[in-house]
Amino acid sequence: MAPNTYLITGAAGFLGWNLGRMLIRGQSTVVGTWHHSKPDRCASGHCMQFDLEQDDAETLLAATSPDVVVHCAALASRAACDADPDLARRVNVDATRRLAEACAERDATFVFISTDLVFDGSRAPYREEDPVSPASVYAETKAAAELEVADVCPKHYILRPALMYGQTAQDTPGSFLSWNVGRPAAGAAVQLYTNQYRMPLYAPDLARSIESLVKSMAGYGIYHCAGPERMTRYEIGLRIAEHFDLPAGLMEKTELPVTDDTSLVTEKVLRATGVEFMGLDNGLREIAQRIVF
Repeated sequence: MAPNTYLITGAAGFLGWNLGRMLIRGQSTVVGTWHHSKPDRCASGHCMQFDLEQDDAETLLAATSPDVVVHCAALASRAACDADPDLARRVNVDATRRLAEACAERDATFVFISTDLVFDGSRAPYREEDPVSPASVYAETKAAAELEVADVCPKHYILRPALMYGQTAQDTPGSFLSWNVGRPAAGAAVQLYTNQYRMPLYAPDLARSIESLVKSMAGYGIYHCAGPERMTRYEIGLRIAEHFDLPAGLMEKTELPVTDDTSLVTEKVLRATGVEFMGLDNGLREIAQRIVF
């Protein structure tokens, strides 16, 4: 039987909102969680408060009876993780394990949103079977959480998305676009690396991949998700300037001491889902038609 009830942690956040909106449009039942403050717009039929660090995962699943749990919530700020590594581990690793264990007990599918940053950027392009090499506290916790998920929950998908972009629940530019559009729109320059390579991923494409993996019951395990283009952060900035009518001169070049390239090989997820990831120009064009800033 195809799954129809999804629990999304962090449903008011960037990816959670994009995923929930798509699932609801497809007539799925969606329950979402939030943490600090009740959101004005949560892309779920029912949105409930849940503290990853304090609250009980089994109680959450007993109350919601999901077929699938998509774990988007995390302590995602690298600065916050660096400032309190113990908190980062409690939220990003320990809470993830508890949710995965609760899924295993209920025979539910667990989808864990990891990151391309489990790789240090020195040996791209990366395949799913390549050894991880995290270079930050945030990345270390995500890599550790991957191991916990695989250890305790047989029915799991671990997704490593590349640099994501899209719109938020407030119809504003989301993820890195919030400053890469917002600062130049206010007349301020942004510094962008000419030797940091990413494969920008349109958030709705990741949402479609999640749904397709789950509904097709593709093989469990790790999947890399990234857009079709390998670009420097500076090149991405110039594309943003073009689509949002921003001064290209406010996209300023800078350089890292060493090249940083977390490019991903995406053949596995493309074979499993048939979802074609959108190129950056098309994604930015869609966003520019919808958002306000």
